[in-house]
Amino acid sequence: MNKITAHLNQIPILTAVAVFFILGIVIAYASAIPFFVWFIWCALSLVIAVWSKEKDALFSFIFLVFCFGLGALHCNNYLFPHYRHNASLNLQHSLPVHIEGIIENDPAYSARKVSFILNSKKLIVAGRDYEMKGYIVVNVFKKEKFAYGDSLILEGRLYRPFNFGGKSFSYREYLKNQGIAYILSVTKEDGIVFLQKAQSNRVKAFALKAKHTFKSIFEAYLWPENSRILSGIILGERQNFPHAIRDAFVRTGTSHIIAISGFNVGIVAFVVLIILKALGIKRKPRYYLTIPLLIMHMYAVGASASVVRATIMAIIVLSGYLMERESQITNSLGLAALIILGANPLQLFDIGFQLSFVSVLGIVLLSGRIESFLGARGNPVPERPSAVNRLTKTAMQVKKWSINCFSVSLAAWFVTAGAIAYYFRIVSPITVLANLIIVPYTSLIIVLGFSLGLSALIFPAIAAPIAATTNYSLGFLLKITHWLSSIPGAYFYLPR
Repeated sequence: MNKITAHLNQIPILTAVAVFFILGIVIAYASAIPFFVWFIWCALSLVIAVWSKEKDALFSFIFLVFCFGLGALHCNNYLFPHYRHNASLNLQHSLPVHIEGIIENDPAYSARKVSFILNSKKLIVAGRDYEMKGYIVVNVFKKEKFAYGDSLILEGRLYRPFNFGGKSFSYREYLKNQGIAYILSVTKEDGIVFLQKAQSNRVKAFALKAKHTFKSIFEAYLWPENSRILSGIILGERQNFPHAIRDAFVRTGTSHIIAISGFNVGIVAFVVLIILKALGIKRKPRYYLTIPLLIMHMYAVGASASVVRATIMAIIVLSGYLMERESQITNSLGLAALIILGANPLQLFDIGFQLSFVSVLGIVLLSGRIESFLGARGNPVPERPSAVNRLTKTAMQVKKWSINCFSVSLAAWFVTAGAIAYYFRIVSPITVLANLIIVPYTSLIIVLGFSLGLSALIFPAIAAPIAATTNYSLGFLLKITHWLSSIPGAYFYLPR
């Protein structure tokens, strides 16, 4: 026991809690152990933990046992929802219904339909009303304008998602992991009744309004294809992203650029801090202002697991600066996982969640070792006032930066290659080189995109030259990506 607790005490507390909470979710998901067993487990372990609070080693171990049980209890409760939750319905075929609810996200428009997520409140079948909870994907095959927060009644056919995607991916399981069990298809011209327009979270509504403003600016100033690409990279607008370009990013292993990941959130934080500094705002007020802006960005781009994780970690880092305390990356990662899984434990089985967390963990654990192996952490060049030594020092700094970038890229590829090969049936040896080239260059494009949006709003006279630069920069990005993907052996697909 003492050896176990000694090892546990060396692990950052939030990291340890997150690991045991996740193990509990995995066991509950894979087993048929009933809810009351996990409830008794949690109650007993909590009592023992309180009783042993004076014994540090025993308390630490029992508390983590309690966290394990709590994860299992939470997952079990989520898997067997309340009888009023729509997931408790047992439909074998489609059912004609009326559903009342509120739109929970930014509706996505395509040529054939409008899609959004509805937070259901009431189910109406054959003239009878039933209280209802849970999210539903809605497809409206009619030209209609919807907005986040709209309260409405929809008439259509309710059905389970079709289970397509192959052995490594199931669309039905994917939606289940998002907390969605059913799809509503609305085809009737009079199948929509608006009850109240845009009653919603004001911060999220403002963030989505800002997103639409930037999207309109991109459409007005950039070439159509470039507008769609930049909207995908900065705003998370992926439904109209050109398929050929998406495939090129996938083949080079740089699709995280258009998936709105920690990379994008980091660039947004950097841009915001630079702008606030240029406006003469002092250091601490800059951090206070950046935190709500990052939350707004998270809402605007869709709040996927990778964005939530990156936003939480950025907020923790900024809060550490405000309190003049250094944050621990693994603890930040653990807290982010607990917040996301606390809202929905099935996110653990989502591809995006897994890749997001595993890549960061791989970078934390491996990149430093790779740097040391490659000799990036050698002795510094002595400070001497000679031109030769200054050039030598600059060369060594460039070398160190290059090795650092290479180590991060290699570490991320190493820990995610297996999952990507399993889920997407593709292996991309070019990934490490592609990320070294494309990621820094895309950072510049993101800065240009924000500069274009802000200049068009504040000082339109300089928007045109920024737009021209952005157009040509995006064109060059596409050429680089296509060239890298066309190198022999850059990628290959695995048989399904």
